Amino acid sequence: MSRKLLRQLANCDLKMAAFDLVKRLQGRVYPTNIAAALDLFTKLPCPETAVNLIAVCPDPDRFLMYGAMIAARDFFARTIPKGFRGPALQGFEEWMESFERNLRVTADVQSFLLQAAASGRVRIGFHGMRDQSVLYQRLRQIGMKKGIFANGRQFLRNRITKQLSVFRAVNDLICVHGVHDGRERFWNGLGVEGDPQLYLQSEVLYEITDVAQSFCDMLRERQSQDQPHN
Repeated sequence: MSRKLLRQLANCDLKMAAFDLVKRLQGRVYPTNIAAALDLFTKLPCPETAVNLIAVCPDPDRFLMYGAMIAARDFFARTIPKGFRGPALQGFEEWMESFERNLRVTADVQSFLLQAAASGRVRIGFHGMRDQSVLYQRLRQIGMKKGIFANGRQFLRNRITKQLSVFRAVNDLICVHGVHDGRERFWNGLGVEGDPQLYLQSEVLYEITDVAQSFCDMLRERQSQDQPHN
């Protein structure tokens, strides 16, 4: 995948494309890698996750997927009154709000981890039993390659922590872990708390115990801002 494709996708209405996929593909069963890419894109629709979805689709599906992304427009959905919408448009506003919320909180999580890592209060590691090949692959999809003489893990740490685009590209492979209020807690790259299985499944591991309270406060503030106000 090239930077050119990434730029093309940046000009697409990817939130509408994600909504169309949610409606069109409900209940269908896909191979594990495609299902994971679909799940990531329909939670965090952005050029980086769109590139990943296109990459894992076999021919000719990838061309159909790309065409659907290029063609997606939210104009009609936004202009049709709710009372006149059919099943294909039910829940439109709610889904759009969830996309926007996930994009915002992902940016907040990445920014928080970057600042905390820069101050030495967050450690960044990787799954000890794996070779990080999936991470390198995701970065190649958005046009980033490790130099021949560069340290592999340091390259990944720098890119994933410092660049929002890379953080989004590997968002589903991230676990944020910290001990807070006397117990272990685990969050994914969207700031959603999960169980310890998340730690075992993830490729990128952020240890935030020293700043866990501040992290929780940040998530709580973001959640409060995202609540509808009457």
